[in-house]
Amino acid sequence: MNDKNLHISDIEERDDSFFSKGTIHWEKSENEVWAELEKEISKKPAGKLIWLLHPIIQWSAAAVFILLLGGLGLVTSYTKTLECLPGEHILAELPDGSKVDLNAGSTLQYYPLKWRFERKLKFTGEAYFNVQKGTKFTVQSEWGSTQVLGTSFTIYSRDEQYRVTCITGKVQVNAPGNESVVLLPNVHVELEEGKLVLSKMFKTENALGWKNNQFFFANRPLKEVIDEIERQYAVTIRLQPELNNRNFGSNFSKKHNVEEVLDFVCKPMKLKFVKQAENVYLVTDES
Repeated sequence: MNDKNLHISDIEERDDSFFSKGTIHWEKSENEVWAELEKEISKKPAGKLIWLLHPIIQWSAAAVFILLLGGLGLVTSYTKTLECLPGEHILAELPDGSKVDLNAGSTLQYYPLKWRFERKLKFTGEAYFNVQKGTKFTVQSEWGSTQVLGTSFTIYSRDEQYRVTCITGKVQVNAPGNESVVLLPNVHVELEEGKLVLSKMFKTENALGWKNNQFFFANRPLKEVIDEIERQYAVTIRLQPELNNRNFGSNFSKKHNVEEVLDFVCKPMKLKFVKQAENVYLVTDES
C-alpha cells in the first residue's frame, strides 16, 4: 500500500513539474497574444481585398471602354436606307421633321443616331426636299452636293445628270472641281460637261410635275424619257442604242397607261414600239 502511494505521488509530482515548466516559458500574456492575433487577422482580409479588387477594376474599365467604342461605332455606322421602287412615289420624314417626296426609282440613306449633330444624307434619283430650319442640311449625290439651312428644292441625280431647282429660300450647289453656285427661288442649275449652268426664272412646275404624275421634257435625250417611263410604270423598255441621244420635247400624264404614253412619244418621232412579253417593250425606228 505504501509503495503504491509513493508511486502515485511520484507521478503527480512529475505531472506538476511538467505543466509548471510549460507555463514558465510564456514570454507574453494571454491578452497580448490575442491582441497580436487579432491584429494579424485584421490585416489579412484588407490585403486580399486590394489584390482582388485590382483585376476587377481593370476588367471593369476595359468593359466600359469597349462599350464606349461600341456605342461610338454604332452611332457612326448605323444607317437607314429608304428606297422608292419603280412604280411608286413615297413621302419620307426625317428625324428633324424635314420631309422628302421620293420619285420612283430613288434612294436616300442617312445616319439616324447622329442626325441631331449632322444633318447629312446620300441621295440618288429625283426628290422634292422640304427642310426644317436648323443646322446645315447636306444632300450628297455622285455628281454634286446641295446645302441649305431651311428651304425647299428639288434634286435630279441619275446616271451622269445632276439638276437642282430652288423652290423657296436659298440653296448652295457644289459640283466636282470645287465649283459652287447659290440659287434663289425659281432658279435652276444643271451640270453640263462638268460645269454648272444656271437658268433663271425657271418654271418650277416643270421640276415638280412628277409629284402630281405630270412629266415635262424640254429637249431631253430620248433615253432619259424612256428611262422615266420605265420607272413610273415598272416595265422594261428596250431602246435601240442609235436612238439614245435623239432629243424629245413634250409632256405626258400618268393617268394614261404605258402603251398610250409610248404612243405619245413614238409617233411624233416616227418610232414604233412592240410588246415582246408581259411588261416588256421594244422601241425601234419605223424605217
